[in-house]
Amino acid sequence: MIAALAALAALGLVQVVLLSKLARSTRATAEATERVAQLTSALALLTDTTEEGFVNVASELERLGAKPLAPTSTRRATSRRIAAAVKKGASIEDIAQAESLSESEVRLHLGLEASAAAAAAVAPKDPEPTADEEPGVLDDLERWMDALHKRRPRGGRHALVRV
Repeated sequence: MIAALAALAALGLVQVVLLSKLARSTRATAEATERVAQLTSALALLTDTTEEGFVNVASELERLGAKPLAPTSTRRATSRRIAAAVKKGASIEDIAQAESLSESEVRLHLGLEASAAAAAAVAPKDPEPTADEEPGVLDDLERWMDALHKRRPRGGRHALVRV
């Protein structure tokens, strides 16, 4: 009888071990299923976003392709047109769309025009190139930088080192 009870106890212990392994594997399967579902939804979101981006790029390319591009002009002429439009009260968004530029480029042109105006007030005015002449290598910003360097006094803080 003791042997039969020992055999039943051993069989019960084996069943408890097998049930615990079954519970662990069931939990692991449930976690894996949850992760696969999460990855599937993330992939669907990524696919939708990518498709939306491609549609937006295609529509923008069609819009730019249908609209005749403005003739290329010099940076200075663009800056002057932008500055004149701002003085007339046009918004940066409207100017950016009219000039086919981004808003940050419009702000950059405004800053360059203000810098050129400040440099023109300080430095002697260079003769303007005529329409027949090609623009040179130096643009207005480089001329402004040269004007700043010309105004710097010679010697400076290193004058004491010179013999």
